[in-house]
Amino acid sequence: MPMRENRRMTRLLALTLCALLGACAAPRAVPTQPSPPAPVRLTASDTVAPGFEIPRVRDRMVFLARQEWSLFGSPVVQDLPDGSSRLDFAQGASPAHELQPPMLSRVLVYWYAVSTAPIVGYQGELRPWSAAFISWLAQGAGLTAEEFPRTVLHWDYIERSLQGRPGHRYAARDPLSHVPTVGDLVCNARSDGREPDFTQQIGGFADLRRGPYHCDLVVGAAPGWLEAIGGNVGDAVSMTRLPIDEAGRLRSNGKRRFVAVLEHQQR
Repeated sequence: MPMRENRRMTRLLALTLCALLGACAAPRAVPTQPSPPAPVRLTASDTVAPGFEIPRVRDRMVFLARQEWSLFGSPVVQDLPDGSSRLDFAQGASPAHELQPPMLSRVLVYWYAVSTAPIVGYQGELRPWSAAFISWLAQGAGLTAEEFPRTVLHWDYIERSLQGRPGHRYAARDPLSHVPTVGDLVCNARSDGREPDFTQQIGGFADLRRGPYHCDLVVGAAPGWLEAIGGNVGDAVSMTRLPIDEAGRLRSNGKRRFVAVLEHQQR
């Protein structure tokens, strides 16, 4: 065999041997990235009190209600002799309405914080949002869905209060005997157009059933009346001055028939 052919065969054998040895060699370890350290949660000890005063839940609800009321121009409901009512706005404040862009943005915040249902009705109208406002106040004050439902229906939280569900933050009381205080919700029956005589069908506190209601948050008291703020009152967040008797109980009139007081349970 010629010398050149010999050298070529030798190289071929050497390359084949190297390839076989490489295939049999143990695989090289692939370097791995070290796992990131677990995040450190900086929490105060249970034995350490905060260095600042934390307002109670009902105080936070009152603060929020007054804040939204001021954004709407601080309107106050004035009942007129003919049975109608009007809104008197704070001096220098422009009359506010739910359909004005800045006000509508607030209404959308209340509604979609507690519901995924569309706020616009089948005829292009804005759905009643008073219950969404109350539910938003409770949520904003830090109450969980177990303590207060996320809802656009007043009846949902009235029913829970009547049932005395564990964990619910309110207890239903008879307005004929209970004296409301700041932080309570005062509720009256109303007609929604489909049941014009709904209020006449309620015999009293013990007969409450599913239907259209309206509730306001009591934010202040004075001799002879309570201050209560509610949503969708005159198409705004408005304050109503509710008359009370000498004992502090609500006095119903032809315009408002109070059917329940939801007492805030402070914890």
